Amino acid sequence: MSIHQAFHKEMKDAFVLNRAGIETLFNDIVTRPDYFNIINHAATRQSLSEVVKKIEALGKRNNIFPPDPPLTLSVNYQGAKFDLETVFDLVGFIFSVTGGIAADATPANYYYPLVILYCRWCRTLAGDNAGKEPGMVQITWFTQGETKRVCLGGNLDKPKNVRKEAARIRRFDMLVSNGLALGSEKNTSYVDVGGQLIGHCAETFPVLFIQWLRDQLTLKEIRGVAVKPFKVLDDAVTDKFAVPDTDQKREELLADPCENCRKVIPRVGAGIDLNRFSVYNL
Repeated sequence: MSIHQAFHKEMKDAFVLNRAGIETLFNDIVTRPDYFNIINHAATRQSLSEVVKKIEALGKRNNIFPPDPPLTLSVNYQGAKFDLETVFDLVGFIFSVTGGIAADATPANYYYPLVILYCRWCRTLAGDNAGKEPGMVQITWFTQGETKRVCLGGNLDKPKNVRKEAARIRRFDMLVSNGLALGSEKNTSYVDVGGQLIGHCAETFPVLFIQWLRDQLTLKEIRGVAVKPFKVLDDAVTDKFAVPDTDQKREELLADPCENCRKVIPRVGAGIDLNRFSVYNL
């Protein structure tokens, strides 16, 4: 089966890019936004330029989080402002604003390979911070008008510390301000006692983006899946772009929405179908 290109590159070629190659590509995207089908929205395109500069600045200092204020970068996504913090958030934004998705795109020939590419680039851009890429990433795909789009994001890696908790709270506050979480849920975990809190999850920015666009979307058609980077990038997985073909492999490499997400995602609207985010329906 043929896999569609991403960023006008064969997925297998994009997968092996080093940091310099990825940053060169990102700068090319900024220079030629129409060629890369960047969302045609002036403030979004301006944000893209700032995002790439921030990724380069973090790379020079080998940081995942900005080491000095400002700790977040305010970006515009089709008219809405969101605060991004980690290099993984920034890379997810680039994936989310780049278009050109083929009409016949499927999980097998595009969406799943794309999230694997995101996993790989997160690892590459983590630099010397070995093992610090997200423990979970998520891709959501949908159609806006007649245009196919994706949103990607990663969770906050472990172990939890003061900086990561502050980032989690900033994410949580965005969920609250967009009607996706309740202020009273700040320290509530629906996962288990002492489990991760709302705002930690990889679904955070994808769900914020689709919430902003919800009146332009057919909610029942939105789909997504979460992926475990440390599993899917392991050497034991020989064909990394292939959708896992057994339930056992899907359970090992992928993940359904956690109980926190099962509370948050439906708040986008009554049409959202959590079954379309299941590893068994990929």
